[in-house]
Amino acid sequence: MNHYLDQREVVLNTVIKQAGELALALFHSRSAGQFQLKGNQDYLTEADGEVERFICEAIGAQFPHDIILGEESGHTSGDDHAIWVIDPIDGTANFARGIEHFCVSIAFVRDGVTELGAIYNPASHELYRARRKAYAYKNDQRMSVSTTERVEAATFELGWSNRVPQTRYMSTMSAMLELGANVRRGGSGALALAWVAEGRIDGYVELHMNAWDCLAGLLMVREAQGQTGAYPHSVADIFTGGSVLAGSIRFAPMLSTLSHIPLIEDTPSTAVNNDTVKYPRPEISLICQKLPRWNTDIYIGGATGATNVSLLAEYGIKTVLNCAVNLDIDWVVAPSNNMHSQLVMHGAGAVRYYKLGLIDGPGNTPEQVYVGYQMLRAALLQQLPNKPSYRHHEHGHVLVHCRGGRSRSVIVVAVFLHLECPEQFPTLQAAIDHIRDKRQLHPDEWYETPKPDLIVLGERAIAMHHAVDVSQRQSHVDYQRKEA
Repeated sequence: MNHYLDQREVVLNTVIKQAGELALALFHSRSAGQFQLKGNQDYLTEADGEVERFICEAIGAQFPHDIILGEESGHTSGDDHAIWVIDPIDGTANFARGIEHFCVSIAFVRDGVTELGAIYNPASHELYRARRKAYAYKNDQRMSVSTTERVEAATFELGWSNRVPQTRYMSTMSAMLELGANVRRGGSGALALAWVAEGRIDGYVELHMNAWDCLAGLLMVREAQGQTGAYPHSVADIFTGGSVLAGSIRFAPMLSTLSHIPLIEDTPSTAVNNDTVKYPRPEISLICQKLPRWNTDIYIGGATGATNVSLLAEYGIKTVLNCAVNLDIDWVVAPSNNMHSQLVMHGAGAVRYYKLGLIDGPGNTPEQVYVGYQMLRAALLQQLPNKPSYRHHEHGHVLVHCRGGRSRSVIVVAVFLHLECPEQFPTLQAAIDHIRDKRQLHPDEWYETPKPDLIVLGERAIAMHHAVDVSQRQSHVDYQRKEA
């Protein structure tokens, strides 16, 4: 046992309950709406100062050499290796207006690492506690982040800060709404993080947050097997604040992409995201036979399958879409007669060959995924002229591939199946689940088959398609009205 932390854990658990009951008594003894403003939408109540004084005195009496960093009083001098970070009342706007959604939040940081955290909402008697590499509890129940899979069923909370341009806040919220998620704002970032940890909501983002609002909650999310952003990078960051993100394994990467907040490098032990772990799968896999409307078979494969010309011929594959930007294949079987030795070989190939060029990870755009859908569709529609230089007049069956055939190719085909066969694949997730089965992708690698950021882009590509479709229909109606 770590006696140093054990002592502080006992004090933390006692003080936060006492501070919470004091805050609740003050809440009930004053009129709702009695407050002052420190700045725009930045509330100060008399209760803040009183509760903070109580916490500082209680902790200071037990650990006089520890630093205490409070929202209202700043920080005391002491040993900078041991810092208590406290928010006497988080959710002061709610508190001031008589809304029972506020809390006391306390974290203990040792050498820049949050070791202990507690959040207490005295109005609902909900006490959240966490200790690094040990536990995360709500009252006496162990917490775990949500298991929601579909973004259309997800609820995210988005905190607002006047330290960040409103355009960033609005663009992040707009992106969430476009994906079909529910977006809420409760007015207490600390409670929002606790709610992520217990699975009440699926993720939380705030583009600038102070340490006293978030350190305890971020620890809880991590101990509840969720993921968080990288803040704080150092002890110095604790005194300045930063961008905060927390979510389930399913949605944290998506929120990172939408908000441009990087995730912490460490991932929970339950997450499989190790490129050294490879599971066997076929060189190519039949995903959909006689695709409705197209009467063609769709395959997915990796580099080994895509380069096996005899295998492609065996399955009648005459059209190949390469989704990878870092994989090129020399398909030439009939080099041009006027080639020079210093030039890359060119000429007639074994198949119709199309290349998209996605990155296996962050860096892509939703437009690229949408182009992948349109490119695959166009390849099936395209009619080649009757000339010797155009050898492949029949599109045959289709192979979509990337280097491993488990991420980039999966998202492109999933978007295609959903948009082309909505009755069979009513959601993007339904199409992904179908591909995982047909491609024989191992459940332990589903976290990255496809990678979460590509799923986000796939969902945004679908939203983009529907927006274009609505616009085109409106243009057609306007044209008909004009002609009439």
